[in-house]
Amino acid sequence: MSVPVPPGPQVPYLPPVPARPTRRKWPWVVGAALVIPALVVGVVLAIAVGKASSSPCLDKTQEAPCFGPGGTWVSADGGVRPRDAAVPATTSPSIPALVAPTTSEPVLPEPTAKDYSVDLAVVSKQCFGSAGCNVVVEPKLAFLGASTLLWECDITYSISGDSSGELIETAYSQGGSSYRVDRTVMSTKNTKVAPKASVTAVSCRKP
Repeated sequence: MSVPVPPGPQVPYLPPVPARPTRRKWPWVVGAALVIPALVVGVVLAIAVGKASSSPCLDKTQEAPCFGPGGTWVSADGGVRPRDAAVPATTSPSIPALVAPTTSEPVLPEPTAKDYSVDLAVVSKQCFGSAGCNVVVEPKLAFLGASTLLWECDITYSISGDSSGELIETAYSQGGSSYRVDRTVMSTKNTKVAPKASVTAVSCRKP
């Protein structure tokens, strides 16, 4: 049995539109989280490789100052110099070794007879009228040069005034103004005779 259609304009039948499914966003988030770190690592590696390839050092991982190619030295300011002419900035100045001053003894000539003088000191005197006198004298030596500290000397001197003639005696210099002398007993012809002495020879040696 057919259903009667009411009069009036007819509205065509439209089937219902299915709902659009929503797209899930989490796969994009995961992908971004993986890609960004990879890009950062790539940029860092590229910078490091660029620096290493442009480094003037023999070891491309080093930075100036360092040894450069071809026997050169790369200073901290980036300048390239011959390695022998370069001085590292960290090198401390060398301190010269202390040298003790050298001393040497002055060279003094060996004393001679003219470097000495001798006088006679009368220690005692006994006279016997016209028979003359017995006189005891002691030599007084003096050095006329600079110094005799480096020498020991035998000093020979002669004494005049004795009734028997010239007397020869020897004194000994022990260095400096120290002398070993002997007294001399002599006889004069009268009281007016004054004994005198003079140095005739000197023989020296190193102490």
